[in-house]
Amino acid sequence: MNAAPFRAPWLMTLAQVFAAAGAPLYVVGGAVRNALMDLPANDFDVCGSARPEQVAAFCEGTDVRTVLRAAHFGTVELHVADESGRHMAEYTTFRVDSYRCGHQPIAVHFADTLEVDALRRDFSINALYLPLSIDPSAPMEVLDPTGGLVHMRQRVLHTVTVDPDQVLKDDGLRILRAARFQAELGFMPSTALLCSAAKYAPLLNDIAPERLRDELTKLLLSDAKYPTLHRNVPPIAAGLATLCRTGSWPYLFGALVPNETAIAATSFYHAPDGLPPISGKLALLFFNEQPASLAERMTLLRYSVRETEAAIAALTAMRGIDSGSITLMDAVRMGMVPVSHAEAALKAFSQAGETGNVALEKASALRLALQDESVPKRLKDLAIRGDDLLPLCRRLNCPVKAIGPTLDTLWQSVVEKQVPNERSRLLSHAETLLSIAPPH
Repeated sequence: MNAAPFRAPWLMTLAQVFAAAGAPLYVVGGAVRNALMDLPANDFDVCGSARPEQVAAFCEGTDVRTVLRAAHFGTVELHVADESGRHMAEYTTFRVDSYRCGHQPIAVHFADTLEVDALRRDFSINALYLPLSIDPSAPMEVLDPTGGLVHMRQRVLHTVTVDPDQVLKDDGLRILRAARFQAELGFMPSTALLCSAAKYAPLLNDIAPERLRDELTKLLLSDAKYPTLHRNVPPIAAGLATLCRTGSWPYLFGALVPNETAIAATSFYHAPDGLPPISGKLALLFFNEQPASLAERMTLLRYSVRETEAAIAALTAMRGIDSGSITLMDAVRMGMVPVSHAEAALKAFSQAGETGNVALEKASALRLALQDESVPKRLKDLAIRGDDLLPLCRRLNCPVKAIGPTLDTLWQSVVEKQVPNERSRLLSHAETLLSIAPPH
C-alpha cells in the first residue's frame, strides 16, 4: 500500500484537530482503494461519527476552516492552507440514507459506526476505511466491513451487500458507476451484480441527464484514467459491453445502435489536438448514424454546444470521406481537426479488423494537403480582396453582390491548383467570371 498520500501535512493537520476533540477521522473510498492498487489519489473523502455542528465547533480557531455545504446530509468541507497550497477534504458524518427514487437520498439518519455507514455506499471496493493517525510512524490498517479487500484480490466488482438488489434499487446511477469502475479499474462485475443491474436498468429514467452524461463521459475516457494500470480487457469496450448486457444502453443513447467494430476501435483511437476527446469518441462510436441523430442525443444528455458541434463536424467528415464524397475544398472548409479525426478514426477501424483502406488513404491524403502551406485555408488568405473586384464590376456592369460568389470560386480554384494564388492571375480569372455574371 502506498502510504505517502496519507502522510501529507495537511491531512495530518486534520487528524490533529479531530484527535484533540476526541473524534475519530477516517479516509474512505477511492483514495484508500487507489492507494492499495498503487494508483494516484487526487480526491480525499473523510468521515467520522461527529455531527456537522460538532465538526464546525471544534475546528473553530484551528488551522482548519469549515464550510457547512449540506449539513442536513452530514457534509462539511474541511479547508487547510499550508506551504504546499490550499487543500480540501469533504467530511460526511456516518449515516444511513433513505431513498424514494432517483439518485439523491430523500432523508438521512446519522449513525455512530462505520459498519453502518458502509452499507449506504455502492461497491465493496469503495467502502474501505483508513483511520488517520497523528503519529506518522503508526502502521496503517485498512478497515473492511463489506469484503472489499477480498474482491480487490479477485478483481471482482460487487456491492456492499451480498444481494445487489439492496443497493441498486435505491439508485439507478450505480448501474452506470459499475460499468465505469469496470472500465477504469479492470474489475469484472459479479454475475449477481449484472443480473441486478439488468433488473433495475429502468431506474435510469429517473436520473438527471447531467448525471448520466458525467458517468458516460468518465466511462468513455477511462482508457486515459490510469495509464499505468494493466487491464485484461480494453477499458471502454468492457464498460460499453456491460451497458449492452444489462439493457442500459437505450437509456443513454436512445435509438443509436451499438456497433461491435466501433466499440473495438475505441481501443486504438486518440482524438487529434483541438478536438474534445469525448466528441471524438462519440463520433467514432456512432460513425454509421446521421449527424443530426447524434446531435439530438448529445443535447438530451446536456453536452455543451462546443462538444456537440465538434462531434458533428468530426462525424460529418468521417462519413463524407468514407463515402468518397469529400473534395479537397470540402476538407478546407471543414478544417484540419475534423479531417484529422476521420483519419484517426478510420485507422482505428482498420486496427480493429475493418477491411478496406481506400477511405483511410483518402483521409491521409486530405490531411497532408491541408498541411500544404500553399493551400489557402481561409478566404482572406487569397492574394486579392473584395475591394479589388469593385473596378471590374463597374467596368463590366456587374452587380456588387457578384463579388462574394466570385471570391469563393477563386478560392476553390486556388485550392484545387487550377489558378495560382497570385494577384494578377486571380484578377484575370475574376474578370472572366464576372464577364458572364448577370448585369445590373
